[in-house]
Amino acid sequence: MDLLRQRRRHPGLSEISARPAHQEAASVGLHQAPGEELLRGPPQHHPRTDREFLRAEHLHRPLPVPRIIRYCGTGITSMPNVSRVILDSLWAEGASAFFMVPGKQINAYMSNYRDGEHADHPRISPVISAAEGGAAMMADGYARASERFGVVIALDGPGVANTVGGISTACADRSPVVLLSGHVPTGFDAHDALQDVTPTGLDTASVLRPLTSTSLQVRSAAHPIRYFDITLRKLVEQPTRPVYLSYAADVLFSETSDAPVRMTTLSASRLTCDPVDLGRVIDTVNASSSVAVLVGAQANKKAVRRVLTRLSEDHDILVGSTLDAKGAFTESHPNSVGVFGYSGNERAHELFLRNGPETVLLIGCRPSQWNTNGWAGVSGAENVIEVTSEVKDIGRFSPGSQTLLCDELTFLEHWEASMTEGGFPGNAALRERVGQVRLHDDIPDGGDALNPAHAVKCLNSWLKDRICVADSGNHRSFATHYWTTDIDAGFYSTTNMGMMGWAFGAAVGISFARDEPCLVITGDGCTLMQGMEIQTAVRYRRNIIFAIFDNSSYGATHMNNIKNIPELSALPGHDWVKFAESMGATGFRVTSISELDTVAQKIKDSDGVHVLHLVVDRDAPTPAGSYRTNLRAFEASRTGAR
Repeated sequence: MDLLRQRRRHPGLSEISARPAHQEAASVGLHQAPGEELLRGPPQHHPRTDREFLRAEHLHRPLPVPRIIRYCGTGITSMPNVSRVILDSLWAEGASAFFMVPGKQINAYMSNYRDGEHADHPRISPVISAAEGGAAMMADGYARASERFGVVIALDGPGVANTVGGISTACADRSPVVLLSGHVPTGFDAHDALQDVTPTGLDTASVLRPLTSTSLQVRSAAHPIRYFDITLRKLVEQPTRPVYLSYAADVLFSETSDAPVRMTTLSASRLTCDPVDLGRVIDTVNASSSVAVLVGAQANKKAVRRVLTRLSEDHDILVGSTLDAKGAFTESHPNSVGVFGYSGNERAHELFLRNGPETVLLIGCRPSQWNTNGWAGVSGAENVIEVTSEVKDIGRFSPGSQTLLCDELTFLEHWEASMTEGGFPGNAALRERVGQVRLHDDIPDGGDALNPAHAVKCLNSWLKDRICVADSGNHRSFATHYWTTDIDAGFYSTTNMGMMGWAFGAAVGISFARDEPCLVITGDGCTLMQGMEIQTAVRYRRNIIFAIFDNSSYGATHMNNIKNIPELSALPGHDWVKFAESMGATGFRVTSISELDTVAQKIKDSDGVHVLHLVVDRDAPTPAGSYRTNLRAFEASRTGAR
């Protein structure tokens, strides 16, 4: 298992405990504590050789001895305090970094990173964001990309309040984010203390309860790690959701001999299924002349993607993805039909709605408005079978379908083992038939203005090896439709809450989890909300390109306010190049497709943070025509409106 620590030798060093493989890949630039020379800036972008040196210098150290400064300042103790136990446990569970903004009541966490005592630092590394909201979105991005969980640490009260938008987004998309905090010391409650968040004050635990699977405040040092254990256990419950755990400041500094529970990994299969039901479904599928698969976010795990790709190639199976699972099956693969759902691809809609196989398998599909393309369901197949590990979703994506409650990986492995050569004789003809349908909508001529669709296709042609992180707005519609993923799990977006600016923080978190270059497709409205996290990307030397689609408006709202006064949706012009340069990034202003082609070619192989200010046509129609038609029909069926 990748979380089991293995022994290895490093030239010039004694035998040490190596970090898990996923952390090895995600660790470049992590182990510089705030205040070290590396982070003083604005830093210059350094070459990969420097990053490799940092990897050798900082990652191959012996596991530090947990020596912690007491809260009262009486010196060093041999017993760890609560904050250190938590940080070491998070590392052991697979988190290589946490995201935070400093604050007094969380000093216990920060005191583990003493200047001049780097050998004693926890292995998990702090990343300081511009704002707590950005830190929460970084933790969300990290959770999605690592397929484990992400961690944000914030001062309770104003800091935690700033995370609510990010936590609500993570909740809506079932992303397991750990929100840790510190609050007023014991004895300060019921005294009108500054930033009192206990039940005698703001009571943030109650505020966060609807957004989390557990929301706890700890005011006693009697058994503080038990609360952390409860929090960890909740992370593996279905559906996965954020968790919140806040300690009184003095409790965080208190010594403890308790050891936390070990949850190992969130990626392991946890739900087995009834063998009779499993056999029945597999028999139905294998008796079909043709079959196609629609994969959803519940199944978007590395092991599932690997098996699904193998099945598709061995048995000529067409595969589409729901909107929230775009990239779960690499879209440059010849058996991909693209996205089914909001702003999806016509080929996928043809396969799953009109001209389908004998059997459609829905694997881990979540029944949201966008995923179902406006509640269109799936039709055109004799058998529609939903397989999911989530009880909440079963039977809801396509009402009337057959259902199987089963871990998605378990199902695919049993299905693969049951297959014989020569199965699904109709698949080849199905592929040929569906292949005649266009994948992308035609792009209308918009005159001299830069059409966002052309911009996305141009970026895709030069930057296809990057992870695409799409923000909320009209630009997301164009990115969903016209961006073709060329790498495994190459696309991330928030698809239920629609938090504007999410992609700025999420891309930073994703880059720490995977250490791969990213491209953010965002808008000017999103940049106004969360664009300051560009400075975090620069500070930590991330390899991210931010493409700001500037239509001088809140684009989606503009489309709905055509007949209203412009001030309701229009935005003033901004110079995003100067904005980027003020934070140490390089910036380029682009007004035409030829300029974009030149700039994208120039920066495609360069590291560092780049900002593209794309001046685009605000009136370009989004490729979501079928969704709008379905949504109007659904509304009419519920309200009688025409």
